[in-house]
Amino acid sequence: MELEFERELSLSTAKECSSLPAALALLQQECQLCAEKYTMKQMISMLECEHFCCLGCATHYFTLQITERNINDCVCPFCKQPNLDSCDGDQALNYFSNLDIQLKGFLEPAVHELFQRKLRDRTLMQDPNFKWCAKCSSGFIANPRQRRLVCPDCRSMTCASCRRPWEKQHEGVSCADYAAWLEKNDPENQIDQHLAEHGVTCPKCMARYSLSRGGCMHLTCPHCKHEFCSGCANPFLMGTKCTVSEYCAKLGLHAHHPRNCLFYLRDKEPQLLQKLLDDNNVEYKKIYQKRGTRCTMQLQRETPDGMIDVTCSQPVIFSGLCRRHYIEYISRLVRKLKIETLGILTSEDLETVIKRAGKNLPPNPYGTPKLHYLNALLEIVKEEIPLE
Repeated sequence: MELEFERELSLSTAKECSSLPAALALLQQECQLCAEKYTMKQMISMLECEHFCCLGCATHYFTLQITERNINDCVCPFCKQPNLDSCDGDQALNYFSNLDIQLKGFLEPAVHELFQRKLRDRTLMQDPNFKWCAKCSSGFIANPRQRRLVCPDCRSMTCASCRRPWEKQHEGVSCADYAAWLEKNDPENQIDQHLAEHGVTCPKCMARYSLSRGGCMHLTCPHCKHEFCSGCANPFLMGTKCTVSEYCAKLGLHAHHPRNCLFYLRDKEPQLLQKLLDDNNVEYKKIYQKRGTRCTMQLQRETPDGMIDVTCSQPVIFSGLCRRHYIEYISRLVRKLKIETLGILTSEDLETVIKRAGKNLPPNPYGTPKLHYLNALLEIVKEEIPLE
């Protein structure tokens, strides 16, 4: 008490400890995040491990996870336990129930309310019949026997499989045939055509979005919060949660991109990608532009007042596109047509492909000819790592 600790805390600590140094060690805990010292009452213990941190760090960490990330990321900031992607339903429910009680004690009411809404949505999405409306932000449980979904809020009708607006012409025909009919007959099909060229579809909930090209390849679906690559649609996972190989733990947040994804092609020269399409007899845009022309690709940029729509305005090289956007255009064709890219990948590219697949690199002792090592890498990829 002479050291200005509270009376009740001092008494309870004195009863537990046999010496002053032991009592001070118990009273002055060091936060494992900010390294400052706090009393026991100011510390927050994680639920599934022995880690702990101060109240301020816990508030900041969980507020960030809840407001900007998936609810499955509300785990220990040190060891990332529990792994909610691999937990069974009862384990996850028990963890979230206890976490809800803990978070209510120190989070702002609005943040805690958001946590509960996300927890509700997570529970609903475990149901295979849960669907997001393609028109508004509502979600609902759909009859699995019905091909036509009706949103209870906006009353819009969509196909349960292809998520396109429902028309009577879809009755009794496949989604592919209906899409072909729409392309020929629907005067408002410009949106679908735009999304086909510039859009992206969430591989989990099938929501479709218009995508600003040239940005980060890591996307998070606004509806279901699924994280995936804009180039290949493969999921993004934290290193410790990915079970493909031990190498994944060193990568942090990553995806396992196939070798014909933009991830491997974005730094290639346009002429090299053009030759790849020429060798595969693919027709594409390749009109050379005069100097002074500017790229008109639509983008979004962040400003102090929020996101605004702008045009790229970078110098054009081919068919009205700048170098970056032209490479993205070519890469979409390569990916869509499942074209093999081994002929244009470097040794560094192939090493990345092999390591991310959990395979061992070939021996490369000092003095090994570069071509010999490249051929050894190619042999491993061809024999052990399929394109898809």
